[in-house]
Amino acid sequence: MSIPADMTWHDEPWMRVERAWEAGRMPHALLLEGPAGLGKLAFARRVAALALTGEVPSGNIESAWQHPDLRETTLPEGKKQIVADQVRALCTQLVMTSHANGYKVALIHPADRMNTHAANSLLKTLEEPTPSTLLILVRSRLDTLPATIASRCQRIRFSAPPREEGLAWLRQQDPDRDFSRLLTMAGGAPLMAVGLAAAGLDELDRVFRQDLAGILRGDESPVAVAARWQKEDLEQTLGWLNAFVTELIRAGAVAGDNVAPDLQIFHKNIRLGSLFGYLDEVQAAVARSGSALGTQLVLEGLLVPWRNRLNETVHGGRH
Repeated sequence: MSIPADMTWHDEPWMRVERAWEAGRMPHALLLEGPAGLGKLAFARRVAALALTGEVPSGNIESAWQHPDLRETTLPEGKKQIVADQVRALCTQLVMTSHANGYKVALIHPADRMNTHAANSLLKTLEEPTPSTLLILVRSRLDTLPATIASRCQRIRFSAPPREEGLAWLRQQDPDRDFSRLLTMAGGAPLMAVGLAAAGLDELDRVFRQDLAGILRGDESPVAVAARWQKEDLEQTLGWLNAFVTELIRAGAVAGDNVAPDLQIFHKNIRLGSLFGYLDEVQAAVARSGSALGTQLVLEGLLVPWRNRLNETVHGGRH
């Protein structure tokens, strides 16, 4: 499924960029930040097209991606970090003469994967920008990048659109598909919901929830479930678990005893307060997902607490 540019939740941040451009106050560096699945990279390329062509882009902007004054730096294939040599090469290109006698644009994504040396290599360029240059950083994790980097960029924060707006956009992409559950799994991020659909996560969601319920009932071993789950992409699995626990918290806090039938087993066996502490553990595992810690070990550590009802039992379903 191709992704169109008409992402309505981009309207307000785009107006900010367009006003700055028209007023001649374009910053030398932008930091686009917010949860994954909101189209921040597409937005960055649209900004790049504006700077490179001098015109507000409309329709397909792929031609701007091939512009000789646009440079992109991202993760090398099979690697987990953007390294200093990549950033130094990018900064060297920024000080060269523009091919079109206009802006030079550099895009770094995901900027939260720059290692410390790469971030330090970028600092001088941010401190002493050359004229008519624009550096765009894109990140999805807010606990990354040194303050010295972030403070030298104009920050644009992206948030998930209201649920009905997100669903309306998704229905435009595929009118025959029910995206309700997928959008919940994606934490409200429409493009992530599209990705989950493409990856067949509808069925995986059903299996994962069944597995957790089995652990709660004592019918499943956390170690055996971890062995099955490790066959899936770890980052995707942790993202699912993060979204599911968030869903349980929201359901328990808002719906009280009137939660959906498929969530009743979790509602009756786990205290709401325990879920908040467990969510912190899941998010810490997400932050460490690029470490050398084995996938099986990570998953076992997150699944064993379900056997113990997240280590805090309840009685009679009371929270």
